[in-house]
Amino acid sequence: MSKEKLMEGFFNPESIAVVGASDNPKKAGYIIVHNLIQKGFQRPVYPVNHNVNEVQGIKAYPLLSQIPEDVELVVLITPAAMIHSVMDDLEKRMEEKGDVKALVCAAADYGETKTEEGINRQNRLLETCNRYGIRVLGPNCIGVINNLNGVDTTFVDPGIPPSDFKMQSGISIVSQSGSIATSIMFMGASRPLPVKFNKFVSLGNMTDVDFIDILEYYERDDSTRVVGIYMEGYPKGKMLIEIMGRIARKKPVVILKVGRGVKGAKAANSHTGSLAGTDAVYDAAFKQYGIIRVAAFRELIDTLLTLERMPMANGRNFYVLSQTGGFGIFCTDLLEELQFVNMPKISEDTCNILKEQMPVMSTIDEPEGYSDITVSASEEQHAQALTAVLKDDKVDGVFFLTVTPTFLQQERLGHCLAEAYNSLEAKYKKPAFICIMAGDYVKKSRCVLEEEGLCSFDTPNEAVVAAKHLIWYAEYLKAKEVRS
Repeated sequence: MSKEKLMEGFFNPESIAVVGASDNPKKAGYIIVHNLIQKGFQRPVYPVNHNVNEVQGIKAYPLLSQIPEDVELVVLITPAAMIHSVMDDLEKRMEEKGDVKALVCAAADYGETKTEEGINRQNRLLETCNRYGIRVLGPNCIGVINNLNGVDTTFVDPGIPPSDFKMQSGISIVSQSGSIATSIMFMGASRPLPVKFNKFVSLGNMTDVDFIDILEYYERDDSTRVVGIYMEGYPKGKMLIEIMGRIARKKPVVILKVGRGVKGAKAANSHTGSLAGTDAVYDAAFKQYGIIRVAAFRELIDTLLTLERMPMANGRNFYVLSQTGGFGIFCTDLLEELQFVNMPKISEDTCNILKEQMPVMSTIDEPEGYSDITVSASEEQHAQALTAVLKDDKVDGVFFLTVTPTFLQQERLGHCLAEAYNSLEAKYKKPAFICIMAGDYVKKSRCVLEEEGLCSFDTPNEAVVAAKHLIWYAEYLKAKEVRS
């Protein structure tokens, strides 16, 4: 069977056996089974535990080899010291049934320890699986999530019911670190409208399945529209970057690569046992191949959402609309400092529309590229201002900054802005970076916007950085078209 077909065993298995399943809520083996039930995985789940007859209401088996039905994916959450007996049992099963195609080893204390015992454990795992053509993810990982079908082999519970994730995302993540993968998942779940990532993989030690396997799967996967990566290091850097570059010509690739300094590189090596490589080489290669590099976790998530939800920018002429002078000045300062956009003078017709529709004390296009519609602007006036500026031929995108005074109805503001943007003709669909400040106080407005498919941001800082990445990627794609 081809490697590509075997990879389906992780993301779309016909059945899953959890070796080390538990009824104790404090154990990882409990959470894995719980997640599969809660996420609604519709295919058989077989808990393996030699001490009990059932786990969370599901019939349990003392050994993997004693499950009578076919098993496609095995999740190991047993202590590493048990790996030899578990592999003996796996060998017995494969000799009798030959059905297992993929294995997730979530436990640690393997090769990453650099001890003789840990390396021997990892070698035994890999040798057995290689003998029978089983693909291995891990060890020292948290596994795989496919939110399209309820696969969740992780021992991570974000504490939010599946019903709170109201929108299916096209963003798929691969992370070298399990704790970072967990944090990214939790940060996505903590947004005003929780983000349900499409697919999620924690690689761990990469004893078999590695970045290239997962990225090539994401490349083939039509439901993955944007790819996010957390990387510490990788021995086949040139091959990896070429594959990421190939993907970046079809769908955006955003990477948070650590190990920039000497000590960071050494820390990366001690964490997963992988070489970090020279950061300057990575940085130059990312730029050459159209791979978007970010410097922070919040920036990673904001950029992924921007690239999924917003149209590409056709130029660098971005206008600043503000409901408050302070935030407008703050945003203008940021743009002047970073110097990646022009703040265009809008047409006389647009100026006249804004002067007619906005409150009388508004400041329109003074200075060029900036209008303050003032705190007295109504929900409808917010929408009118956004519409007027986006329709201007001299404008390629908008930063819209607003707060919600007590006399503005939050959900109405969100609906007005979303309706105005979504009703625009296709030729006026330009990126709009809408900041509604601040914090949980404005959560209702932001939820409405995001339910309607728009992006929202906490502050101008996040919006400006996300816009910079969007513009850079749009220009990369345009340059590739010209050269091809």
